[in-house]
Amino acid sequence: MSQNKIKSVFDCNIIWQSFFFPKGVSAKCKKLVDDEVITLFLSAEVLEEMREVMTRPEFLAKFETVTETMIEKYLEQLAKKSVFIRSVPKKFTLSRDQDDEPYINLAIESEADYIVTRDNDLLDLMTGFDVESKEFRQKTRPLKVVEPLEFLKIVDEQTKKDLSVKP
Repeated sequence: MSQNKIKSVFDCNIIWQSFFFPKGVSAKCKKLVDDEVITLFLSAEVLEEMREVMTRPEFLAKFETVTETMIEKYLEQLAKKSVFIRSVPKKFTLSRDQDDEPYINLAIESEADYIVTRDNDLLDLMTGFDVESKEFRQKTRPLKVVEPLEFLKIVDEQTKKDLSVKP
């Protein structure tokens, strides 16, 4: 395991998908947190959005065996395995989707290596030609926004590299 664990922020969609689809790619990303392979950062604002999204009536109706208590335990367990950042100043504004700002600002404050998401508003920041995307890349370098599958590959490569360096 790496002495310098990959530092990451997971968007809300990764966490709810890991809960509701425990065999999916997002769940594999969360398992990296559970197994302490990576460091995940959380804030009160991010945790609250996760709670709000996961307990929406449409989710609870679709997954009838899931209870709010189960979700709460899942999020508590996630919080125990994560590094909690108490104060997250607003350093970046995302006009196209202000709901994504807490994740960006948490990543900036925690000096995360990656934001893991399926959200195109966030993913587009890496390749967009608009002023906001360019500003994001300049202000947050070397932070990268990646999809879950790409993140798994990055962690796998890093883990292999770390193992080959060990004496």
